[in-house]
This record gives sequence, C-alpha cells and structure tokens, in this order.
Amino acid sequence: MVLTSGSPPKVTVLMTLYNKGAFVEETVRSILASGFRDFELLVVDDASTDGGPEKVRALGDDRIRILSATRNTGRAAAANRGFDDARGEYIAVVDADDLVAPDRFAKQVEYLDQHPQVGVVGSRLKAFGTDAKEFITHSDSASAKAVGLFGMPVLYPTAMFRRSVLDAHGHRCDPDWLLPGMDMLFMLRVGLTTEYGNIQEPLTFYRTGEQNMRHGRDPIPDYLALDRAVFALFGIPATDEQLALHVHLQEPFVERLTADRVARLWAWVQELVNMELTRAVFSQKAFEKEIMMRWDRLYQPIAEHDLLSAITFLKCSGRMSFSNLWFVVKRALRRIS
Repeated sequence: MVLTSGSPPKVTVLMTLYNKGAFVEETVRSILASGFRDFELLVVDDASTDGGPEKVRALGDDRIRILSATRNTGRAAAANRGFDDARGEYIAVVDADDLVAPDRFAKQVEYLDQHPQVGVVGSRLKAFGTDAKEFITHSDSASAKAVGLFGMPVLYPTAMFRRSVLDAHGHRCDPDWLLPGMDMLFMLRVGLTTEYGNIQEPLTFYRTGEQNMRHGRDPIPDYLALDRAVFALFGIPATDEQLALHVHLQEPFVERLTADRVARLWAWVQELVNMELTRAVFSQKAFEKEIMMRWDRLYQPIAEHDLLSAITFLKCSGRMSFSNLWFVVKRALRRIS
C-alpha cells in the first residue's frame, strides 16, 4: 500500500489515528473521493486496539501509507512522526473522525500556489453530530493573528501547511502537552514565522460527540493552562486573576458574571488594548476589533441574567442610553414576572 512513484505527491494528507475505528473508514472514503488526485494519505496509527488500521488497509488504495507504532505515544508525537515522514509539498491535516469536502484539497492547493507568503491555509469548519454549528475564521493574516490570545487563527482540522515552512523553522507539536490545546499552541508557533490564510467556506466537517478529547471535561482548568502557555509564548504578562477573567473572552458562557467581575474584565480588556507588548505582537487595529467583538458578545447573556451586571457593562462601554437601560430593565422584569 506504499506509493512507489519516484516523484513525491503535491500533498500529503496527514491523519493520526487512535481508536477511531467507528469513524475512520467514512473519513478515509471522503478523502479518497477528493477531486484532487495528486496526494498520498499518510495514516499514523498510534497503537490502536479497535481495528481501525485494518479498516483503512481493507480499502486497498495505493495512495495510502500507514505508519504503525508499537505503543501509544500521544497525539502530538504521532503528528510529529507524520510531519517528519510527509513527502508532499503541502501537508493537509484531517482528523480521523472528520469528513472533507470533495474540493477541499484543490482549493487549498490553489490558494497556497497563489499566495507564496502564506505558510498555512485553513477554512471555515462545520460541525455535525451532537452539536451542529459553523466555526467562522478571518480571511486576512492580520485579523487571523489577532485571534491568537483567544483561539486558533487557523482551525487545525482544516489546515494545509507549506512543508518548507515547518521544516525550515523546526515547527513540530509539543509531545509533552497532554491537555486540550496542543494544536492551538502549534498553530500559534507556526504563525510567528509565516502568514495565515483562510478560505471563507466550510471545507471540513467536524464530528462532535463523546469521542472528542474535550467531551465531558470542565473547560475552565483547560483554558487556564492553555492561556498561561499562550501568554508566555507571546511574552505578554498576565496574573492568574487576569487569566481567570480572560476565559470570558474565549467562552462567554462558562459562568455568570457579577457586576464586580464585569468591571474587572473591562479593566483587563483596556489593559490589553493599551499594552505596548500586544501592539508589538499584533496589528493594533485588528486586535482592538477582535477583543471588542468578544467584549460586545457578552452583553446579551449578561442582560438576560443580572440587572446590575448589565448596567455595569453599559457604564464600562459608555452606552448608558435610555433605550439600552430600558432593554435590561425589561429583561429583569421578565425574569421576576
């Protein structure tokens, strides 16, 4: 099942596999159905015990290569083996339980061919399964990079990398990072040495459910650990209290905000906007737009749950108009009626 052609493929499709046997055949079939044909599918099996690799082999396609481990080493180490062994000019990541659009690879190859300054291109991501929604991305690099303190500038399951960028800078996943967020840290490190791009349509379909690493976990400790690493990566100082506030800019509904907490979060937003280090790392215009969007989206859930917190939000934002005040009062009256 190893490709024997002397010339390397244009694209290596990299899939790490560990006990996703219930889904992997459907995923591989979606890859093999791609309208773009010049690729190899490199499956890095991290010692699966559920028959997944056998299902892949049974498909009998000579574009498939399987690297098998004798023991489970973790997702990051498995991905690194794939990055090391990839032969394509470009490396497209596909998770073993996701699906890809038939034109994903063709559109991403065309994008990278036409944008030599871009080292990784992604797309929007459409979820299906237990939680169907669409994840939005920014098309220009400056706006994408401004997401870095809050989330992934390019969604890892949608990404196609320029292999020369990864190899030139030694970019690999951190095998010691065992919490959720390994892919985000990797993507941020890549972005320190290249530009991002995103195609504004969903080209990957993300399966939600119990098989996902985040399923059933308390998100707050994971966010705090990841944020601590992200701020350190960019060299931006933040106390534990500030990081605890910062989570609300990433996941607005993790917990209700008291009026005091709203005021302290606004102070943190202002500190980040005016910090010289953030201005040195990000486009000031793009960063201010991103952080204010994240602040503004807190208003609706705050107004639905607490009158004093909503009034504090309006005061901090300079929006204490009669119409806005009447809006939050009506919400409060509705709750007690």
